Amino acid sequence: MKNPEEQSSQSNNNYNSLSEMPSFEQWRSEQTKQTEQAEVDPEKLELFNKFVDFFKKDSSIKQSLTELAPNEQDFYGDGATEYADKLYEGTRDTIGDIKSIMRNFYPSETLEERFKQIETDVVNAGANPQKLASVYQKDFASMSKEFNDSVRQEVSGYYLHSNPHQFDTKVTSINEALHLIHSSIVNDEKLLQSLPVLDNIGDQYNRTTLYGVATSANPVAKEIFNQIKNGDESLTDIVSLPDRTLMMVRDRGHALTIDIEKDAKDDRFYVNYFIPKICNVDKVNMLPGVRRVAKKEGEQQAREFTTGVFSVENEDDVASAVTDFIKMVPTDHDIDIFQFLRNSA
Repeated sequence: MKNPEEQSSQSNNNYNSLSEMPSFEQWRSEQTKQTEQAEVDPEKLELFNKFVDFFKKDSSIKQSLTELAPNEQDFYGDGATEYADKLYEGTRDTIGDIKSIMRNFYPSETLEERFKQIETDVVNAGANPQKLASVYQKDFASMSKEFNDSVRQEVSGYYLHSNPHQFDTKVTSINEALHLIHSSIVNDEKLLQSLPVLDNIGDQYNRTTLYGVATSANPVAKEIFNQIKNGDESLTDIVSLPDRTLMMVRDRGHALTIDIEKDAKDDRFYVNYFIPKICNVDKVNMLPGVRRVAKKEGEQQAREFTTGVFSVENEDDVASAVTDFIKMVPTDHDIDIFQFLRNSA
């Protein structure tokens, strides 16, 4: 016969084991995830996971750039030494993240050499407040308008002559490097179309495709797919990620790209967009949240671009707001043909 202490010990062991077992819902979710991943092409699944990781690191780098910005308090007393250490550690972490992205999507020896120089600049600044502030501004935060505009004009979807690497030698800061790499990834239609397909309808001329894996699908992306698939005669790619929705719509502003993300601070959905071709200035300037384009009388402005952002309060309204917005973005049919002929003469 077992003594009470031994029996009590066994009872506790049994209780602990049961308490650590996953719930039925957790078990079913994990089994579903394993089954779905087994059904996805391994190479496409690997690419998708790298794609998700890119956005995580992209956000992390942007957050680091903000946190590393110096302020007056950083340089009081021994603060300069502490800030120098903080900047050095931040440099290693930030450059480590951006190199990880580059290994997956954007190999560039030129950028790697620039990063080495940035690391050297940080070390050479020592604990000198003026040098540290200058290094942060020049090597981390700076973004020239010329660089930004050049990348926007030359790096877009469905552009035969797009060559992001032509700008590698012009990169001066981590901020510019991230902008270049980000633009090259989200504006690469071949990359988007290499991701796993969740749903698809149409043909090669009029197709709407939802990309992702079932475990990452979000309701906004799915509802946009449902509303667009029968309503817009264009090639539309929708990527469903765990915390955002990406889109590329061919022939709307040449290759409209959209990034939809929920802001944790106010729970609103923010729709950021990039229009690489201005087919009609007047119609573009009517878009919600647009960075207005100055109209140049007598000039063709198709090689110009613009960006914009608008917000939607309720999740249930995002899909209709986005689909309505897409219909407003001008196409080649909106180009003033008479102005075009006059400029071509």
